Amino acid sequence: MPAGLNKAPAARHPRPPEPARTLLAIRHEIELLLAFVRKPRRTVRGAERWGSRFLLLWGLCVAFAALQIPLEMGFEQFAPSIRFNLATDARFIFMAVLIAPVVEELAFRAGLRNARYTLFFGPALLILARANSLTLALGGAAAFALILLLDWLYRRHGARPGLTMRRGRAFLACYPLVYWGYAMAFALTHLNNFDYSTKAAVLMPLVLLPQLFCGLVFGYIRIRHGLLHGMLLHAAYNASLCSVLLLN
Repeated sequence: MPAGLNKAPAARHPRPPEPARTLLAIRHEIELLLAFVRKPRRTVRGAERWGSRFLLLWGLCVAFAALQIPLEMGFEQFAPSIRFNLATDARFIFMAVLIAPVVEELAFRAGLRNARYTLFFGPALLILARANSLTLALGGAAAFALILLLDWLYRRHGARPGLTMRRGRAFLACYPLVYWGYAMAFALTHLNNFDYSTKAAVLMPLVLLPQLFCGLVFGYIRIRHGLLHGMLLHAAYNASLCSVLLLN
């Protein structure tokens, strides 16, 4: 008799039921997100499971935004000077769902893979998008254009060889600061969504926690799947909030 025929077959572990597999997959994705937030890296990729990851991250963002409901209830009692100043007309919805995701992702997430974009183009685009007047917008854009020109002249005629490589290494060394800095800047730009008094300003970091969380998530999806996917997730999230505002 050939060797091994009389051995008992190896025990097979039963496959977990579908709900258990789903919970394990959700837990795994959340662990990946938390690991990236703790130690962001520009080189992370993950084109697989885009659909399920999209739904999970969208759900997390919406759930985190729902935390503002008890905060708002508390503000009505203790800090009534904090309130939303958002309109719910067609123009606002158009801007929130179609325009803001494109402009804000270009300003806050496009630079997560490029040091030069982080230094020059992202801040210039942010000034253009958030300026209250055309003069300020054009002045800010002109200032960054001048800085970019001077930098190009320096790299072309005055810098030592290897400047691009040195900047790239510095960018990677400071990458966690870049990632978190963009997320915090993204949250701070949403201060305009609220009316609040000087006394209530100390509570605004709590109010902006959902925006900070979304900034971290949008940066994560941008790195893993690309800028277009970040825009889609951003648009889906804003569309969800607009739906809630319309219902109210």
